[in-house]
Amino acid sequence: MEAFNFESGVKEFEVNGSTVLKFNPTDSEFISRLFDAFDTLDKKQDSYKSEVERTANKREIFDTAKKMDAEMREIIDGAFNEPVCDSLFGKMNVYALGNGLPVWCNFMLAVMDQIDTTFAREQKLTNPRIAKYTAKYKK
Repeated sequence: MEAFNFESGVKEFEVNGSTVLKFNPTDSEFISRLFDAFDTLDKKQDSYKSEVERTANKREIFDTAKKMDAEMREIIDGAFNEPVCDSLFGKMNVYALGNGLPVWCNFMLAVMDQIDTTFAREQKLTNPRIAKYTAKYKK
């Protein structure tokens, strides 16, 4: 049997030196899931803030944080179609802060930055490559 390979655009990204994620940063299905997840997570962040502000009991705040952390992890895992949160965040609650933002948000923004960078690079490569092949087969 003959075989061939083609470029799928799937890239591997090392994240914080401990996790490798694979995805195609130009895949509209992935990007759609990612942006839907970000919107959902952002709304949950607002809900979490409201819940914490109106709860005086520290134990209830911790219980809420634990419950909402599990929900957030499920949404992020869903965006990647695989469980990525355990290796990304370990046991840390995704609402923990890093540089003024929740760690879930820092992660999602880093992925979105990668999408923007890859799209810009790929668009520059597309036109000359298509012109090469259309010229070849236009004869």
